Amino acid sequence: MKMIKRLTIESNMKKSSFILALIIALPAMLLPETKLIERNKTHFREGPGCYNPLIGLLEKGMSINTVDSQTGWVKIRLNGQDGWISENALKADVTSSSTTAKTSPFDNKKPILISRASASGSVRGFAQKFLEYHKGDVAFIDQYETSFFTPSEYQRFKQETYKGRDAEKIADRYTKKKVLRVDEYDIPFNLEKTGMAVAGQIAATGLDKNPAKLKYVNMVGTVVLEGTELYYFPFRFYLLTDKRSAAYSSPNGMIFVTGGLLKMVEDEAELACLLGHEMAHVIKQHGYAEMSKRVDQGKAEGEFDELDESIPGETPDVDIELNDLAFNMFEASTKKRQMEYEYEADKLGVIYAYKAGYDPMALVRILKRIQANTDRDFWNPESNWQADGIKDRIEKVEEFIKENLTKHTDWNVSNTSRYRMAIK
Repeated sequence: MKMIKRLTIESNMKKSSFILALIIALPAMLLPETKLIERNKTHFREGPGCYNPLIGLLEKGMSINTVDSQTGWVKIRLNGQDGWISENALKADVTSSSTTAKTSPFDNKKPILISRASASGSVRGFAQKFLEYHKGDVAFIDQYETSFFTPSEYQRFKQETYKGRDAEKIADRYTKKKVLRVDEYDIPFNLEKTGMAVAGQIAATGLDKNPAKLKYVNMVGTVVLEGTELYYFPFRFYLLTDKRSAAYSSPNGMIFVTGGLLKMVEDEAELACLLGHEMAHVIKQHGYAEMSKRVDQGKAEGEFDELDESIPGETPDVDIELNDLAFNMFEASTKKRQMEYEYEADKLGVIYAYKAGYDPMALVRILKRIQANTDRDFWNPESNWQADGIKDRIEKVEEFIKENLTKHTDWNVSNTSRYRMAIK
């Protein structure tokens, strides 16, 4: 009896000690951590996800307090307002005010938060001048803040997509850091500006504005995007009326698929792979790399630095050199690229689709279907999505899939019926 009583006392003491330790630790657990913004023009959003409304942009070097987190996202409090930024925008912890003063390059003359209106005005202003000069689709600049679905609509779509499957386990099937190097990627503000101009020029060829199709394609694209290195940046997807087979990607994350290419797609997995391929061109900045070969590198960097440093809310002057630079970017985004870029985009595209739970072999299927099309009038001679340019691509990407993307293939889906209901 004494033994039982002693054990009971010891047990109660252990519980009391645990509760006391928890009480002591709890305030520290609830205290916000202080960190530095590492990425310039970091997106500050109303919720955790690139599809949530933008509050504004945060400057690199700012010291902020984090109050919560979830996969890939951190909740912060700024001037009494809560919002979310991507986890990879942050530097190491800042432990004291003196450390902040020594480490932070933040210039107090800059605004703490660049408003959404100021950011939008800066991007739209540059694009408008460029498009007026080149007779592009000036109205397209309104797409800078366009959303094709609400956050709640996307969450329902995502739940339906992963019904009976574990999205995190699916994404974790491929994590090779040599291929997916997260720290390298960003879309600088100067590429947002020139990219908007490029996108408006592409849109001038003719847009399919069917809202149901656009909503569906954008939700599929966002599912794929969430598994990429640029999960925090809002990509937007558009349909062109061109009946030839082609797809284009602007350096600001705006992607265009022609009606001709979409007509050849037979299921959602094929669409996911195509969109993943174009995302890879943006993430790897292939268009910028191509443009850099056409112009003086030093001059290009100087012009882009000038564009990046223009005051938010003001419309930068579009001088001849900057105009030519943006036009070269348009040419690089719409003309044939080097095959090494296509191979890389194919590889990354199937990885992104696979991490989103789609069948990566879908890219092989659509490429073979394009190759089998013998009507040369159907091809776009300036596109890499044409029959005489994809034979080697098929062989290389099929080999890569068989060697790397075969784990739990039973988790992959094609969603043929959902695709046909939305598109066909």
